[in-house]
Amino acid sequence: MLRIDREKRGFLPLETPSLAEAAITERYDLQEFISNSPEVFFRELGLELLLVGTEIEPSKNVQDRIDLLAIDREGACVVIELKRGSRKFQMLQAITYAGMIAQWSAADLIGLLDEAGQERLTDFLEVAPEEINRSQRIVLIAEAFDYALLVGAEWLSDRYGVQISCCRVSIAREPSTGVEYLVCSNVYPVPELADQAVSRGRRSAVVTDAPWSDWETALAEVENPALAQFFREQLAAGRESYLRKRYLHFRIDGRRRFSVRAARAHAYVRQYGRFDGDLDWWRQRLSDPESIRPVRRGSALSFSLKSLGDFQALQNAATRELHAVAWSAADEAWDETGDGMVSSS
Repeated sequence: MLRIDREKRGFLPLETPSLAEAAITERYDLQEFISNSPEVFFRELGLELLLVGTEIEPSKNVQDRIDLLAIDREGACVVIELKRGSRKFQMLQAITYAGMIAQWSAADLIGLLDEAGQERLTDFLEVAPEEINRSQRIVLIAEAFDYALLVGAEWLSDRYGVQISCCRVSIAREPSTGVEYLVCSNVYPVPELADQAVSRGRRSAVVTDAPWSDWETALAEVENPALAQFFREQLAAGRESYLRKRYLHFRIDGRRRFSVRAARAHAYVRQYGRFDGDLDWWRQRLSDPESIRPVRRGSALSFSLKSLGDFQALQNAATRELHAVAWSAADEAWDETGDGMVSSS
């Protein structure tokens, strides 16, 4: 990092001490800095994560603790390990933690958060809460990375679809003022290959996260007969769908307004955009009015469907009753297929 000297029309170097020379420790400094401003830090790395906690005990059978534990928008649990300097065993440590975390239920992870944290998580997620921790990711943060570690990360990613990110951090300091900067750079996957890495991860997810060859196989896992019947009827009628995550999509005037996701016992619905009185409107029609809540900073609604009456209410709403309402403008709603953003206004 260079400082711009506009007066002399040139650059000036900054000091670049190591973390140790700057007296920045892993646990008591770097970890705390990140936990106090997680969104800013994750955004700098190009990650969309919600921090669950620090110093998390992955198993009662070990005394070790995970430096930082987070969840991404698709519910994957993200193990984040911090190291000063370079240690080749950092990845092995993170892999063992991810293996232990894989044994946790979604409720175990949600239970780490207080009530306010759970509400933030619900708004943050693009999947149903029960889908949390169906897969795990690893983020390694260090001052440098051993060649063997990077080769291992690439092999695990390419061959087995393990999502591993390696981020190098360093300190830059203004000699005159002593102001310090944290410099972050992604070492693996390298920026030029990031899009390809995402594609590889998505292809692997099709195998590991949603192993359904067809809709009948997917619906065979559904334990709610009303839900399975609704999906079969909609699919037979040619309803827009997304097999990987068991979604049905309903459009009004060409815009996606409802996405319905099949879980085992319930269907989870995301309503894109709002209309006047929609909370009360749905409370009068659904068997579980407590499940209805605004999400995405109030620009959308989320609710669950359980009974035949619930599914019929959604069918009537999406195909007839709500075609004449005035929908409020929403910024953008996440395309649940994972393909990008779709306008919902």
